This record gives sequence, structure tokens and C-alpha cells, in this order.
Amino acid sequence: MKFKIDKYLLRKTEELAFITVKKNGEFNLEGYEIPKEGLNVPIKNEVLVKGIKDKTAQDGINSMSIADAMIYIIGIDSEFKYNEEYKKFLFALEKKVNFNVRSYAGYMSRKYFEMGESTDSLIYIKALVTLYPDDLEGLYNYAIVCQEVATFYQKDGDAKAMNAFLLEAGEKLEKIINMDSDFALAYYHLGYHYYNQSQFVKAKVIWEEAMRLGLDEDIMAEIQENIGKMDFKVQYEEGYSLVFQGKFEEGLEKLLPLEEEHSDWWNLLFIIGIAYKNMGEMDKAILYFEKILIIKPKQVDTLVELALCEASSFNMNRCIELLEQAAKLKEDPEILCNLGMAYLNNGDIDDAIYYIERAYELNPEDEITISCMRELDNYRVN
Repeated sequence: MKFKIDKYLLRKTEELAFITVKKNGEFNLEGYEIPKEGLNVPIKNEVLVKGIKDKTAQDGINSMSIADAMIYIIGIDSEFKYNEEYKKFLFALEKKVNFNVRSYAGYMSRKYFEMGESTDSLIYIKALVTLYPDDLEGLYNYAIVCQEVATFYQKDGDAKAMNAFLLEAGEKLEKIINMDSDFALAYYHLGYHYYNQSQFVKAKVIWEEAMRLGLDEDIMAEIQENIGKMDFKVQYEEGYSLVFQGKFEEGLEKLLPLEEEHSDWWNLLFIIGIAYKNMGEMDKAILYFEKILIIKPKQVDTLVELALCEASSFNMNRCIELLEQAAKLKEDPEILCNLGMAYLNNGDIDDAIYYIERAYELNPEDEITISCMRELDNYRVN
């Protein structure tokens, strides 16, 4: 099983020490034989220190403490080079003593979670799903603890780490419902992942499936409230998708009714403007793009789209003015090329050369920029 979060756990290896075991007599486990070159086995530092202080190292460092540390390192680093050997040891130990690896990892994860030690909780539950990838309850708990850890990174302002843990949780929840289409709680949590990613149609579908499968009354009421609150966002996403599928009129049927209550929602106005622009209704498109610039005067994409509308209406001076504003806000090769071509069409060769060559400097491999350079060559003074 692949994990996205190993790199955020690797620092926990600092809590482990390794000792080399060379003789089979050290363990005497039926069904397990230490490799000829010996085996580096982990021990938690706290266990090692305690053994030294108490001068009872042989009692402190035993098969069970080694097993605990093996589970811990498997949970930290899913690709650790000795993991396969550790798995053999753990499963051989199960047969010798009253020790269940799955139950132990689950217990330790719950213990640390209740203590508020979410990272250690995650390590043990991650070890469980590494060793038992078909354990749906373990996988579900793993996803929940990932979500909990994400909140700590959010509080620390580490958006990159937070997103990594949220993506990991969402991916594993999707895996669960693929393995068991009746796992209602997985649908419930997955709905929030889609919602937070602004995938409102998917969130609605997933939450409706969760309700169909049945959950307790409080959760059902919560889901119904969420669906009600995001109804307009679902309609927006449906309209947005239709517009980008080229179904402009159908898209507008979804989007226009939303404008009355959401007249300051610039994203909505932008997609409506795009729909009208692609339908050739430039006056209406211009109207919507201008509405956005009243709300967000520095919205670069809107400045560009409005400029293109003005160009199609042969208002080249206005087009150039808008593209210059956009270029000052964002030095993007596509914007610079549009500006250069606008100058070219307006007969200003020097400015056209300047902006198109600047676009080429920024990205000499861009096909649009290369095409503009070729067009420019036809106008250069020999």
C-alpha cells in the first residue's frame, strides 16, 4: 500500500535505537531464522534508557519490546529496508506467545489517540494497515487519524502538510468504499473531503449515498443541513461544467438564476461572461466582466477576457489598455503575447516586438509564443 505522508513521520525514527542481533538463540522463535549477516532490530530509546538505569537490560529489552518497536518503525516508514524481515519476526512471535499484532497495533493507536498523541496514534494504525491492507476498520481509523493530524498542521499554519494528510485521508476513504460499498461512515467523511475541495456535486452524491445506507439521526440531520446549504454551489458547479463542455445555453440556465442572490460572487459572473463570450454575445459578456472589475479591479483573468471581447469588437485601444493592466499585475507569457499581437494589429511594431520577445524570454517552448514570434517575423524591418 502506498502512502503520501511517510516524509512527515520520518523524524520519529529519532526515538529509536538499533541493536544488531546475530544469534538465533537470542529469540529462539519457531518458524523464524535470523539472516546469516544478523539483523538490526529497533528498540525505543525510552526502553533502552530504562533498561540501562535499572541495570536490567535483559528484562527491559525483550521480544515484546522489540516487537513494539518493529511495529512502530513499520508505521513510520512503509519502505524501511528491514520491514519484510520484521514482518516475518512478528508473525512468528504471534505463534509462540499470546500476542496478536493486529489487536496490539489497534490498541496502541487508540491509547495514544485518547492521550492526544495523534502522531503516535497514526504511526500504530498505519502499521496495522500496512500489515493488514484489507482491514477496513483499520483503514477507516487510519483516515480519521490523518484528518486529526491535519488539524494540527492547520493550527501551525503549514498548509502543505495539512493538505498532504487530508489528501491521504480522502484517498483511503475512497479505497474503503471501493472495497465495501456499504460502509456508510466512509461516505459521510468522504463527503466533507469533496466539499472542502469545492467538488460540490460529488459531495452531494456521496452524502446522499451515506443517508441511503443509514446513519444515526444526528449525522443524518447534519448531512441534510449541509446539502441544503450548498444547493446553490451544486447548481453553480453543474452550470460551470456545462459551459466548459461547450453547452453554453444549458449552462446559463443553471447559472443565471443564481445571480439575483449572489450578485457579488465574481466566479459566478465570470463563468456567465465566458458563456456569453463563446456564444458571440459580446455586449453581454462585456457587461459581466465589467461587473467583476467593480468588485475586483485587479482580477487578471477578467481583464484579459474583457480585453479579448474588446478586440473582437475592434476596440484595440481599449484592448491594449486592459492587457497592459493585466501584464503589470502578472507577467505571464500568454498575456504578453496577447498584448504584443494587439499592438501589432494596431500598427505599433516596436511595442509588439518588445512584448512578444519578452514572452519568448519567459517561456521559449510555449507554442503560442513561438507562433507569435513567427507572425512577428513577417513584420520585422529587414
